[in-house]
Amino acid sequence: MQIKYRITIVYTVIVTVILLLFCAALYIFSYQDMVARFKERLLNKANSTLELIQSPRFDSELIKTINETSPSSLDKKSIYVYDYKTNKSFSYADSNSAPVRITDNIINNVTKGRPYYFSIEERDAVAIEYVDKDSNYIAVVAAYDTDRIDWLAKLQLILAVCMLISLGIVIFTGYVFSLSLIRAISEFTHKIKHISSEKFSLRLDTGKGKDELQKLAITINDLLDRLQASFNLQRRFIDNASHELSTPLASIASQMDVALQRERSSDEYKKALLSINDDVKRLSMLVRSLLEIAKVSGSMGGTELTSVRIDEMLMRIPAELKKISPMYDVNIEFDGLPENESALIIYGNEHLLYSAIKNIVHNACKFSEDKKAELTMSFQPDHIVITIRDNGPGIDEKDMQHIFQPFYRSNRHQSYVSGAGLGLSLAQRIISLHKGNITVESELGKGTTFTIILPLEGAAEQDVPVGKNAKQPGNKLAAK
Repeated sequence: MQIKYRITIVYTVIVTVILLLFCAALYIFSYQDMVARFKERLLNKANSTLELIQSPRFDSELIKTINETSPSSLDKKSIYVYDYKTNKSFSYADSNSAPVRITDNIINNVTKGRPYYFSIEERDAVAIEYVDKDSNYIAVVAAYDTDRIDWLAKLQLILAVCMLISLGIVIFTGYVFSLSLIRAISEFTHKIKHISSEKFSLRLDTGKGKDELQKLAITINDLLDRLQASFNLQRRFIDNASHELSTPLASIASQMDVALQRERSSDEYKKALLSINDDVKRLSMLVRSLLEIAKVSGSMGGTELTSVRIDEMLMRIPAELKKISPMYDVNIEFDGLPENESALIIYGNEHLLYSAIKNIVHNACKFSEDKKAELTMSFQPDHIVITIRDNGPGIDEKDMQHIFQPFYRSNRHQSYVSGAGLGLSLAQRIISLHKGNITVESELGKGTTFTIILPLEGAAEQDVPVGKNAKQPGNKLAAK
């Protein structure tokens, strides 16, 4: 069922129930009010009859004459008065009314000063007792409430007609109201259908109303912005990856074609194979980097997570980089070591974390003029801060916003080293997957500083105590 029909039905049901309750309450209150008024009229008639009976100026015949000739609002009335002390009685009944049979049950329910109301032969009646030293009267008056019956019948008809008219108005207004609500959603649906990879710049109209639909439109536009940025990044990544992969493959193919064009000496073949080997190594490194990026794209689901002792992991980096180049020199400083070893533990994947930090330190060594990098680790109650500094040429301001993009390499640095431009992008993704953050500061001619912030395992419960190795002036532990 479409939403517009569901809204119309729900709206109609709710309003119909409210109208039914209102009509029922109106009918019940009208009925009770008219019953109370008729009882009052019966009681007044009984009291006036008792007053006439007690007056010596009025006898029974005169009282009957008065009831016959005087106009009365009581229809089909019957009046009975009994005096149990003198055995006198009075009775009167309209010509169109049947006599009322007074039973012992009626007499027994009458108490002095309190009227007894009852129904008999489709008529309402009241019995009242009057006692004094000379007499003991019981008066009974019964009559048919014609006004109430007629008015309630008219009221039922009026309420039924009004209910049907109101129901039609409710259904119509409910449908119009649902269309006004669905119109914006329908427009959203229509526009979203036209949004594709070729028309990703289309956005929903947020309008001027400060309502949930505007919030929905803004949320969808934000989502589309993020998707467009992701698709653009993916497109650039694929273009760059295709270019980077095709370059060594084309070089390998061309060198093999040249080598196979004629017979060559063993030295020439060896030289060609060494060149091909370099291209294969570059291709292998590039494929390995691409696989690493694919592995850390998305979330940590499916990745093996363990408790990682961060200081021990960092201590392995200097020796690892020495294997790459004996000229590389990494100086590590632990600023304010905590006494509690749990303040050194990060929950994550040790291999990925080690690869990310090592890539940044490796870049620092490559770009430093003296091939040295400064690595400092400091401690906070809920996170660890790792700072990596170099004294290289620095990063130009226009390149700062692109350094974490895959395959991006500044033209100023092409002469320093060769590479695929995937190290920083890979490092940023790994740090982000570990709920951390990485920032960079650089000044031309003075070097670059990378700052990595990683949350500790159970950081909310951690309490890092300050001991003898805590951060104090001149208290640092260094390692090379």
